[in-house]
Amino acid sequence: MNNPDADTYETARAALREKYLSREPRDSVSTAGVDHLALICSDIERTIRFYTEVVNMHLVKVVTNRDDPTSTHIFLDMGGGNQLAFFDFPEHGAAPVVRGVGAMHHVALKADPEQYRSIIHALQQRNLPHSIHGSEQSGSVYFRDPDNILLEVKTSS
Repeated sequence: MNNPDADTYETARAALREKYLSREPRDSVSTAGVDHLALICSDIERTIRFYTEVVNMHLVKVVTNRDDPTSTHIFLDMGGGNQLAFFDFPEHGAAPVVRGVGAMHHVALKADPEQYRSIIHALQQRNLPHSIHGSEQSGSVYFRDPDNILLEVKTSS
């Protein structure tokens, strides 16, 4: 690290590790995990097609958004007892989010080796841009959904 700023950031990271990383196993945490992540999309049907055809999730619920009757709220089974949800807001336009504090960076999904290879194959068949970190057998593949949401699918085997 020849960059003095990099040294400063690494010193700050080391202080965080020292102060907050638990050295002892914890008995429990205050939640039971993720029920669902709720994101916003510009086209609900296009989103359903992408997540069911490319990522092989299953649509499990379509309801009215209780806060906006013009908005549809969908739920996709993403495995592990977790769901990925989307809202559309057709009356509010499709202005994209600006990256910044409070914005989500990416969604990282776990996959077994067969699922991982299947998603890479689906991306390749559709000529969708993606980046593999590791190999086509194990590692992570990064790609974007139709609304530019960054997804990572990773496997360790």
